[in-house]
Amino acid sequence: AIHEFADSQFGHLFASGPTREHARKALQLALKNILIVGEIRNPTEYLVELAETEEFKDNTIDTAWLDKLIAEKAVNVKFNVNDMVFYGACLKSFLHM
Repeated sequence: AIHEFADSQFGHLFASGPTREHARKALQLALKNILIVGEIRNPTEYLVELAETEEFKDNTIDTAWLDKLIAEKAVNVKFNVNDMVFYGACLKSFLHM
């Protein structure tokens, strides 16, 4: 269990493969299949999108790369609107029980 004041770096995920591209795809697959239960915010969808950028694929990133993407809002996570409505309705229903 992780308490609400825990360090945001509570876990690390590593991937390997015969090439960087194989390892990158393995990393994305692992991130897409990770399950974090509870009221803890996590950036897994964002990390999948980051690994899809050309800079990440080409390994031309440096320490300023992520700051630049965040400032430019260059990476967006796509949400399924129907899922958002469904889960919002579930939450609202649960809170009124």
